[in-house]
Amino acid sequence: MKLLSNYKELFRLKTLTRYFLVTGGRGSAKSFHVSTFLLNLTYEPGHIILFTRWTLTSAYISIIPEFIEKIELLDKLDDFEITQTEITNKKTGSKIIFRGIKTSQGTATANLKSISGVTTWVLDEAEELVDEDVFDRIDLSIRAKDKPNRVIMVMNPSYKSHWIYKRFLHNGKLTNTEYIHTTYLGNQINLSESFLEQAERTKVDNPLRYGHLFLGEWLEDAEGLLWNKEMIDRFRIAKKPELKRIIVSIDPAATANSDSDETGMTVQGLCHQNKGYLLDDISGKYSPNEWGKVASQAVINWGADCIVAEKNMGGDMVESVIRQHDKITRIKLVTATKGKYVRAEPIYSQYEQGNVFHVGNFPILERQMITFDPEKGKSPDRVDALVWGFTELLTNQIEWDLSRI
Repeated sequence: MKLLSNYKELFRLKTLTRYFLVTGGRGSAKSFHVSTFLLNLTYEPGHIILFTRWTLTSAYISIIPEFIEKIELLDKLDDFEITQTEITNKKTGSKIIFRGIKTSQGTATANLKSISGVTTWVLDEAEELVDEDVFDRIDLSIRAKDKPNRVIMVMNPSYKSHWIYKRFLHNGKLTNTEYIHTTYLGNQINLSESFLEQAERTKVDNPLRYGHLFLGEWLEDAEGLLWNKEMIDRFRIAKKPELKRIIVSIDPAATANSDSDETGMTVQGLCHQNKGYLLDDISGKYSPNEWGKVASQAVINWGADCIVAEKNMGGDMVESVIRQHDKITRIKLVTATKGKYVRAEPIYSQYEQGNVFHVGNFPILERQMITFDPEKGKSPDRVDALVWGFTELLTNQIEWDLSRI
């Protein structure tokens, strides 16, 4: 297995370096090298490796398959015992434990701190952790005596206002930190032609976006906002075409009082050419019973075939609210396992490519889209509903179409 030379210091088993900041854009092989290093580290006895993401509902679905792939590449499958939440090296007893930091009640820092003997903590998708205090509480619990202690932050660089930039980069590089930065340019041999073509196209069409997404450059606070008015106006139409699918998309608010976020609710359609159409924005401050009734009426008004709803605030509750008013429409519950920027970016890309149209004007939603900053402000409830809806219609449709070729 040939590894990039940038990662040489990470693979040094005996090290005095505590922090490793691993950054890079898309296709830069960050995850490949870090997971390979962790598997390699388990061959040294006495290691408990804590692998975390801000949200992690199922490690066995989202992360562990990546590790299994590396184990198979190394032809070492017999050396490991793999469960839903852990990978244990049977030869040494060292293990990788997978956990989420965020819980429905807050954070799991107390439980994470109580895991004894942790020698290495990996914070994957570190850009999603915006609370420096949470980082500090877990960081200070990594203090095993007999082994080198490592804290490995793996991330796509975000905004310069992020605490990681301020702490580790703003005043220059720190002596207790190893900085590893790679880009797709050093990993082209492992990337598809279509990926490379997309990178080059973005380089020409949107240099700022290319620098951020593909070269892993940090953004100034005023940069990187996704949508703009010109983009939305360019694809605004007065009348919808014939549609093959219509759905209602919901981002339910947790509470219903004057200080609550709105319940985001949008109606979206898909035409026979697989273009997306925003048909209605019916978001508002509703009680659960109210938004259930509004959603049910929207299904009738628009002839929708499906309701897509975020279930993070309680899947059973969300479905129960809908079923009080609608007994038959198919419900698809979705979970926010990634940050808002990560979820919104593919849908922004669809707008950028001219695949999404607004049928009429939606001033409140569009203002939220234009000012949407993933690092600041309240939860973009209307944008969340919009993103869930077009994720169902466009990304799922594209995958379905490709599977038939």
